[in-house]
Amino acid sequence: MARILKAVPGLTIEELEALVNEKVKTHPYLNKVGAILLVAEELNVLESREEVPEEVLEELAYARIGDLVPGLSNVYVRGVVYAVIGPRAAGEHRLLRLKIGDRSGVTEVYAWNEKIDEISKLSIKIGDNIAIINAYTKERIETGTVEVHLGRNSIVKKLPQDSSQPQPHSFYKTLTQVMEEGDGVYDIRGYLISISEEKKLLTRYGEASIIEITLSDGSSLAKITVWRDMVDQFKNLSPGMEIFITDVRLEDNKFYLTSRSTLSMIHEAGLEKIKEIKEKLGEKKIARIIDIEALPNYTIITATDGVKIFQLTCREELDLKPGEYVEVYGIVDDMRTPRRMIMIDKETLKKIENPTIDISIPSRLISLKEIAEKKTLTGEDVIVEGILYTKTNIVNVETRYGIAEKILFWLKDEDIAVQGVAWRSKAQEVSIIPEGARIRIKWVNIKQNIFGEPEIHLNSYSKIEAL
Repeated sequence: MARILKAVPGLTIEELEALVNEKVKTHPYLNKVGAILLVAEELNVLESREEVPEEVLEELAYARIGDLVPGLSNVYVRGVVYAVIGPRAAGEHRLLRLKIGDRSGVTEVYAWNEKIDEISKLSIKIGDNIAIINAYTKERIETGTVEVHLGRNSIVKKLPQDSSQPQPHSFYKTLTQVMEEGDGVYDIRGYLISISEEKKLLTRYGEASIIEITLSDGSSLAKITVWRDMVDQFKNLSPGMEIFITDVRLEDNKFYLTSRSTLSMIHEAGLEKIKEIKEKLGEKKIARIIDIEALPNYTIITATDGVKIFQLTCREELDLKPGEYVEVYGIVDDMRTPRRMIMIDKETLKKIENPTIDISIPSRLISLKEIAEKKTLTGEDVIVEGILYTKTNIVNVETRYGIAEKILFWLKDEDIAVQGVAWRSKAQEVSIIPEGARIRIKWVNIKQNIFGEPEIHLNSYSKIEAL
């Protein structure tokens, strides 16, 4: 940039930055170095591409991980290694998987057979910064995510460490983050609260080893069953460790290991951390039930303590009704997570037969006029009402967690209309509501879209009622 400023008298650094930013905005696959080069060419600062140093040209070739799509060839990409999986036997072949990430996203790199031998010479480990050169991309059928595959002429290089690069643990999600995002396959992290003794079970496929682990992030709990060959990875762990597991599936609010799961990292957190979490999870809160929704595999309870509204998810049937009071163990007050979706067991919830306190339900009804006039630009767990004015068809959208169904709709009240967005099962619910029906949607979020306009976003636990 200094060369451009020197070559173009009168051009200020602010004006040059604006030109570069405009190039990045116009060409989303272009990085900043490439944008600077284009601006330099347009201003006749460079007489030819031969003037550009080789290292700059190589810099231009790298794509952001978040910009990758299936079907690309001659791919240059780089990122931080946050999991090394294998090598493992895959039929008659060997397979090594590297999970890498940058600030735009994550992907998985596949190396087979002789390529594994080349990579092993680099002694790649978690936390290394690496470059993948001349690879190709494919779509993972199960999730719709993009994979990077090494071919015969592909190259893997170790890059110098960069203090500004993301840390490996940042690519793993907490249990609470996963619960809020919904069903899918995730790389997760959590503190090991307990681990069972190894047991032997007789199955239709023969005897199988099994252990159960309980994880927590301080707000949510997850019980995960570890089977067969994976038992060896987990059985020597002990409470007090923070563990990082790849490829864990969340389905119907329950966590499952998959055939691709691996225990990738272990950090010693200490028993004091576990004691702190247990004390928080052991705290008792009295709550009033606002809504209860029994689904095929679990029950969602929307409750309040008079100040906050939170959701409790239980995999067992509960004999409870709206308006009743309960004692709940395991709700942690954390202002960083205003939206509360907490997994509980039946034993952590007790119905209060004769409550001695009165808990008022916080007012959450917001008019469409308030939203449209931007009096309410954001909001968590609010209630909206209106006529379903119109809606789009359901479309399949590729997300970083796989293909997801999405629908757009518009709620109208008098002459005010506000756009809404629903995903997955909630998209299906909206799709079958006839246009012109008056509805109430409870426990939605108000968010700003990229144009600064407010939108209604349904959560996985939002409830739609006909009026």
